[in-house]
Amino acid sequence: MHDNELDPLHPIKIEEYPKLFDYVLTAKGLAYFNQLKQNYFLQKQLTIDEYNKLRLLYIYYSTANKKTKEVSMWKKICVALDEKGIFEKEMYLSKQDLINQGLILENPYYFPGLYKKHIDFLKNS
Repeated sequence: MHDNELDPLHPIKIEEYPKLFDYVLTAKGLAYFNQLKQNYFLQKQLTIDEYNKLRLLYIYYSTANKKTKEVSMWKKICVALDEKGIFEKEMYLSKQDLINQGLILENPYYFPGLYKKHIDFLKNS
């Protein structure tokens, strides 16, 4: 098995996951994330803003907790949404709303540019 089969964000090491993104979920954010995720899997119709928030909260949750299966699921959801024509739109506003509601807060472990290693790997593969 290759590293990138074990690690969906290869070449980022799993122990570095909590450093990848600028925000993490609060307890209130976790509850909201679980509600959005449940609605998504029950195939309930969400707004573009809710889909944006699901994308954001999913990756924040899974990387902060080093859950590679959840990162893989996040990737699958993003692809599925894109295939359905549900693209990210006004993501900045969705993120600002999460901040304003206290659903996410700044990640003190954030290491700027780390996620770019994964993106560069994908571009060069």
